[in-house]
Amino acid sequence: MKLLIILSIEEYTDDVRKILARQKVPIYSETNVHGFRTDEYQPDITNWFAGDDHGVYSTLFFSIQDGACVERVLEEVKAYNKETGAEKQNPLHAYSLNVEESA
Repeated sequence: MKLLIILSIEEYTDDVRKILARQKVPIYSETNVHGFRTDEYQPDITNWFAGDDHGVYSTLFFSIQDGACVERVLEEVKAYNKETGAEKQNPLHAYSLNVEESA
């Protein structure tokens, strides 16, 4: 099993929901996030969050699915970022993590 995590700016939230539906993710959770970038830490992800004091409203999606489902979602997220130009401005950030144990 894999933990799928997707972070999207608020404007792309509906697009992520459509991706999850197209890839037949049967159940997922989402929560609102207000993200900031500090001057002290500037990773090589220039468009992760706004650099000003106002921050950016985003949505965090997560779901535990089989590996094949998660891979399909990751591939569609990559294509979405490339096709929409989001990769240059505010890309969707998607991650897959192994679920080693559950109870």
